[in-house]
Amino acid sequence: MMSKFYFILFGCALLSGGLLGCASANAPAPDSFARPAVTLERPTVRASLLDGSSAAPPALTGKFIFAPGDGSIWLQDAATGKAQPVIKPTPELLADAPSFAPDGNSFVYIRSSLNAQGNAQNALYRARLDGSQNEPVLIPPDDKTSYNWPHYSWDGKWIYFTASYPVPPNQQASSIQRIPATGGQPQTIIENARMSTEAPDGKTIVFVRFNTTDFTAGLWSAQLDGSDARELLSDQVFVMISSPQYAPDGSQILFTASGPNTRPLPGLQSWNAPACAPQLLCLFAPPAYADGLPWDLWSVTPDGKKFARLTQVGADSPWPAWSRDSKQIAFFDTSGQYLVDLTTHALTQISKNGGHGVFGWWQPEP
Repeated sequence: MMSKFYFILFGCALLSGGLLGCASANAPAPDSFARPAVTLERPTVRASLLDGSSAAPPALTGKFIFAPGDGSIWLQDAATGKAQPVIKPTPELLADAPSFAPDGNSFVYIRSSLNAQGNAQNALYRARLDGSQNEPVLIPPDDKTSYNWPHYSWDGKWIYFTASYPVPPNQQASSIQRIPATGGQPQTIIENARMSTEAPDGKTIVFVRFNTTDFTAGLWSAQLDGSDARELLSDQVFVMISSPQYAPDGSQILFTASGPNTRPLPGLQSWNAPACAPQLLCLFAPPAYADGLPWDLWSVTPDGKKFARLTQVGADSPWPAWSRDSKQIAFFDTSGQYLVDLTTHALTQISKNGGHGVFGWWQPEP
């Protein structure tokens, strides 16, 4: 039973209602935890503008946290690229979906393990950055319910997450829930929703609504209590969308999308870069089409009236994160970590620490 559990979760795992993905070749090898520098080397920082001219390397601050997809969680200094494991996987325990607390001193994540009955359990946990005080926040009420994609509210008072559960005979449902950061009972915010992001002013929530008929997804917005839900992006535009992230200044919502838009989008803007132009991602690493669907970064204004395509690189399962000033976006995929500057339109490879999973960026107050 134990070996079967390990195989299911370590490979292409369906974790908490979302596909975790296969462990990347760039993910730290099991024996690297004693010597992480052996497999986690930071390459020369390379930056280019969209016209191919050189750009000054960015000066990064803060720290990254990421789950490469092998059940581990890593913390990385953004300035130096030095990374170290915080949560290490075992045959009985895997971790995913880390997200910083607003003060940057702790994080929440999803812990997958076996319960006393020998069934897989995906629970919400919290830990300090050194891995200490690793304690449960919320355990699923039964074996059929699983949690995923936790994150704090901007003020740190709530932890939002997705709860998924089967619907007979062969469907699955998801809802956005939240729990007080100090502990308590979970509250359901909105049904038929997953992967939420809340506006910095705390008034609205944006989420992914999955179409179980044709396995596509759309982007929706609602009041924070779940009322007045409206569609920002139809589930018929892209093959799939993921990881919505509200900008800290509230001006736009970042998301990733697979495939070109098949329908016109309001106010669409693009940097008009040719696909995998030499000055873009393919300068740094070969495209990863064979490993999965090609994805890119997009944004939309909260009113849904202005879309923008931010990259044209065909990344493999990217997960993005905003800088505190909303002027930069860092993301990682199977080939490494990258930085997009929204002012200069420069794309920089900042590390080759990559994988399938969730990626976060915390920066101190300026």
